[in-house]
Amino acid sequence: MSPRHYRDMIIRASQAGDMRRIDQLATQLAKAEEARRLLQALTHCPACAASAAAGLMPDATTA
Repeated sequence: MSPRHYRDMIIRASQAGDMRRIDQLATQLAKAEEARRLLQALTHCPACAASAAAGLMPDATTA
């Protein structure tokens, strides 16, 4: 989807006071940032990729 589409979704959710949708969009953005960070690690430092991937795994002690 284009940035404009996401912007429109954010505006509509904001105007409607739809906190559930805003939370979903925030979660999606956080996941995209983590994926970007992992891809960047793979590109620049393959040895660092394992460390980056480990950071994406849920902590078994808090589950």
